[in-house]
Amino acid sequence: METLTYFINDLYAELEEKLGETSYQTLENKTVKSVTYQDATISGSLLKDMVYEDVIFENCTFFGTQIENSLFINCMFINCKFKFSRFTDCNFEQTAWENCIWGMSSMKDSDIAGNDIKDNLAFESQGTGSHTITCLAEFLTLSA
Repeated sequence: METLTYFINDLYAELEEKLGETSYQTLENKTVKSVTYQDATISGSLLKDMVYEDVIFENCTFFGTQIENSLFINCMFINCKFKFSRFTDCNFEQTAWENCIWGMSSMKDSDIAGNDIKDNLAFESQGTGSHTITCLAEFLTLSA
């Protein structure tokens, strides 16, 4: 299973010699464009002030990850899992969410209006007890 190192390796390839390794926990003020990530695990990370355009996340796991003040344009989340993660102040434009699972995760002050949302499931949302939710909008109401 790939990790955050794989996710951002291309963004920091030019700095690899200085850093001595490609292990990162925080990524800020970057643009990720026209990339597909498959089977990646993004764990214990802070992704802040990012722009994602035409990015596909397929079979990815976001574990203990905070995504803040980011913009997603024409992106897709397919069969992704969000565990102990949080989206805060993010905007999603023309973004699709298909067959995703949300566990102990939340979205706060984020805009998903007008996006394509199909067959998502949330369980054990923070502050709501245990619920099985088949609609992402219902999940967002409970997790806010």
